[in-house]
Amino acid sequence: MNLQSRINRFTDRLFEQVDASSLAVFRICFGVIMLVECWRFYDHGWIERYYIAPDFHFTYYGFGWVSPLPGDGMYWLFGGLALLSFCVAIGLFYRVTSLLLWLVFTYVFLLDQSRYLNHFYFASLLLFLLALTPGHRILSVDAWLGGGRSDATVGWWSIWILRAQMEVMLIYAGLVKVNPDWLRLEPLGMWLARRADAPLIGPLLAQDWVVAIASYGVIAVHLIGAPLLLFRRTRGPTIAVYFIFHLANHFMFNIGIFPWLTMAATLIFLDPDWPRQALRPIARFANRRDPPRAETPDG
Repeated sequence: MNLQSRINRFTDRLFEQVDASSLAVFRICFGVIMLVECWRFYDHGWIERYYIAPDFHFTYYGFGWVSPLPGDGMYWLFGGLALLSFCVAIGLFYRVTSLLLWLVFTYVFLLDQSRYLNHFYFASLLLFLLALTPGHRILSVDAWLGGGRSDATVGWWSIWILRAQMEVMLIYAGLVKVNPDWLRLEPLGMWLARRADAPLIGPLLAQDWVVAIASYGVIAVHLIGAPLLLFRRTRGPTIAVYFIFHLANHFMFNIGIFPWLTMAATLIFLDPDWPRQALRPIARFANRRDPPRAETPDG
């Protein structure tokens, strides 16, 4: 097979139509996660503390012109951010609201470099990619208004650009930990020591061997786990390991929406029709419970 034939085959594969349900579920999860994050900013008073009260903000290079809105503008902005997140979750005017959500969220991200968080940068990248995809083909208000069918499909490319972004994030997260500090079990050893009062597992967290397994295990989870997500045989167990890892992060460390966002994005590696597959046993069970209706004679 020559190079041109390989390119044509690759292109045909990218535009092959697959079930749209997994992309729709990711869209819903992402919108809900963003909506919860907006609520957290209101609830914790972070809008006032980070964007209104400070007289000076450390802007990013080339983005010195980006500044917070005056007065109560930032509160209104986060209200708009919450509304856009809700619209994306339900798939309302998706093409416009998904793009606006990316623009508004990225604007907030660029306001102050001192507030940089890896998962906010990651969320901005995912939002941009999600805005490019037809994530509203199914399970959305747009599809309902347009008389959409329950068997809607999307191109494989819309799944793979999200998978590719996840692979880049996971592998990079592993590579940056291959450094002298992390290999000497810091700062993870210090972080785990702060959780020594945790029920049951607390005393173990201060043990060097536990810290060593955790430190090197995190590297392995990212550098080895990321490629394993690409193969059907290893995908299921790898996703299970990732879910355990992210749930442990959520309950042990205060890292906001990142565990939930990453778990939702990891599901994109499953078959595109995995939501339908997951619902089939429930549908079969419901059908068995419904007794057949007795036929009645006409007249």
